[in-house]
Amino acid sequence: MRPEGPGRRPTLKDLAEATGTSVSTVSRALSGSPRVGEATRRRIQEEAARTGYRIDLAASLLRAATNRNVGLVCRLEQELHAALHEQILARAQEQRLSLVVHSVSENHPVDMALQALEQLRCQAVIVLDPSQLVGLDLAAVRMPMIGVGQEAPGPVVDLVTSDNTVGMRQACEHLAGLGHRQVCYLDGPAGGSADARRGAFLRAADTTGLAYRVVTAGASLDAGFQATEHLLGAGGLGLGEDTALVCYNDQCAQGAVVALLRAGLQPGRQVSVTGCDNSRIAASQAFDLTSIDRCPAVVASLAVELACKRLEVVGPPGDAERVRVDTELVVRGSTGLVA
Repeated sequence: MRPEGPGRRPTLKDLAEATGTSVSTVSRALSGSPRVGEATRRRIQEEAARTGYRIDLAASLLRAATNRNVGLVCRLEQELHAALHEQILARAQEQRLSLVVHSVSENHPVDMALQALEQLRCQAVIVLDPSQLVGLDLAAVRMPMIGVGQEAPGPVVDLVTSDNTVGMRQACEHLAGLGHRQVCYLDGPAGGSADARRGAFLRAADTTGLAYRVVTAGASLDAGFQATEHLLGAGGLGLGEDTALVCYNDQCAQGAVVALLRAGLQPGRQVSVTGCDNSRIAASQAFDLTSIDRCPAVVASLAVELACKRLEVVGPPGDAERVRVDTELVVRGSTGLVA
């Protein structure tokens, strides 16, 4: 088979003619259907590879007789969202779901993302940290929604939450055990996620007997860097009052580490630094960051499980489900004994 014309893309019909099969057989073979024999599947796959055939994902989503299309709305510039995206994609593949991902931004707001998912006939949508999405209008969403975060945007939305309680208590106990007596907490951006993490820290610090102060920072590397630079300029950090930083997330902690190093202070020696999310930043040899693990594999599995349930519901959706996952501390080199 030779496609006609230099720019013409091969089609299912072309593959069917070249392999002596039907269009439906080619479609099943390329989608992994068990209804196609192994020898036939291999012959079709080899022909597809030889001709450079690529599946038209949008068309296949719209054609699917049994719709198992699920959307994912996230912000991929955030480390935790990127980790959850990878885990949700893996779990969706295991459940034979077609996952359609939209990363929201200033130029691609949430309402535009949700409209695109509905046009691709998604039957449910997983939304990461929905309480932080400006412009989310539940009344305009016609798909069942599964939220991953600290707050559900409405009573009909299923929610999977990483509970900060255990991980933050372990972090405070760890610092107290190393001899730290006063800790500075670098707070996150306004919203439910920051409220939940700050509240967990305050309760854990009170229970552990740590003195503390809370300083406004943010969720980015620059936010952590600037907040730490300000603390260093004001004096006290690492040399007197505060001997440890607990940061809203790993990106904030990354900025704090850079600021400390520029000031000649060694994280884990003069100042201990703890992050949150246990991201690739935390696990890297460069930062070796003690961090609170939010167990993204477990969270992703539960979110996909709830999405599958919603695909199977016929009639009124019923009560929303709420599921909590414990966090846990992972200790690395950025925390150490008080000098």
